[in-house]
Amino acid sequence: MEKLQTPQLQLLFNYLPGVFFIVKDRDSRVVMANAVAAQVCGLKNEAELIGKTDTDLFSMERAEAYIKDDRHVFETGESIIDRVEMAPDPNNSINWFVTTKIPLYSHEGEVIGLACIARNMTDAYEKLRPYAEMNEVLEYVRENYAHPIKLEELAEIAHLSPSQLERRFQKVFHITPMKHLLNVRIRAACNLLAKTNDTIASIALESGFYDHSHFTRNFKKVMKVSPSEYRAQDRKNQW
Repeated sequence: MEKLQTPQLQLLFNYLPGVFFIVKDRDSRVVMANAVAAQVCGLKNEAELIGKTDTDLFSMERAEAYIKDDRHVFETGESIIDRVEMAPDPNNSINWFVTTKIPLYSHEGEVIGLACIARNMTDAYEKLRPYAEMNEVLEYVRENYAHPIKLEELAEIAHLSPSQLERRFQKVFHITPMKHLLNVRIRAACNLLAKTNDTIASIALESGFYDHSHFTRNFKKVMKVSPSEYRAQDRKNQW
């Protein structure tokens, strides 16, 4: 197979959590892989994967299924997109993967290999679960930031006590729920300052602040300039 000079591409795939990446030649030998692929195959590192085929790595039944898919890509040039399949891991548990395989072409237009990515949906769910648990709180803040919101109100939405919500929210986002609310209000105010001619006082109310001085004090604390200075800078930059 034509040599792939793509070390940066391989490095990129090493930073994608739970994403298995592998490139094979026409003989289904591995020519490139990331660290997740090595881990899924029960190997120490990517170098141990190079040159191996599915029959070297998996049970005969599993290897035959993978080889069948490879042949389809090689012979038809068609991609396999988002196929959901089970795959064993080195700990003998079963994980769900969503797999995509695409053909790789030579300069002459011949299929000379394929690239495969597979997303471990079991691991992905576990990583995203803490964020998903806070989703209703985030949505409520996004839709209601212009109105008074108390911590107790957000805690009730999350079915947690106020102290539990604070601990979990800070663990996930490294910020308290009320600081997040403040930041949402400040960003909304920035948008209004840039795109409207509304007075500072009216923007304060539209953004959820109870008076002009409270707004200005918090705006300056976050943005390091006053609302009027922010508006002047933004309009100067537009010109």
